[in-house]
Amino acid sequence: MIVHVIRFRFKDGTAQEDVAACMEALQRVGQMDSVSFAVIGQYAGPAADGYTHSAAYTLADLEAFHRYIHEPVHREADFIVHPHVTNFDAFDISDEDNPDLSAEIADIQQRRLAADRELTSLISTRPED
Repeated sequence: MIVHVIRFRFKDGTAQEDVAACMEALQRVGQMDSVSFAVIGQYAGPAADGYTHSAAYTLADLEAFHRYIHEPVHREADFIVHPHVTNFDAFDISDEDNPDLSAEIADIQQRRLAADRELTSLISTRPED
């Protein structure tokens, strides 16, 4: 099992309707067939971390992670969410006994970006506050 976690803060001045649209987009990601379980909402870690919201998506295995990364709903959410957030962070937690899992996950993500220049541009040029 792999749990993919994202943490972020909305940019200062983000309109409430944009926050709602972002959260709805993340909810739709959580409803994809590749996702076994999802939690989307308020970040409950220390305020000093600088995050305000988070999402965790549980994926059965590396194959499910691959499907999750490449589903159109996920890409759509990227283009809705990324323009409105800053301090974005993502990491994965797994109970799999696979010493190469981290590299395999990174490879899936890198291949996705290499195949999608528009997404790469969005993520790499996202201005901070």
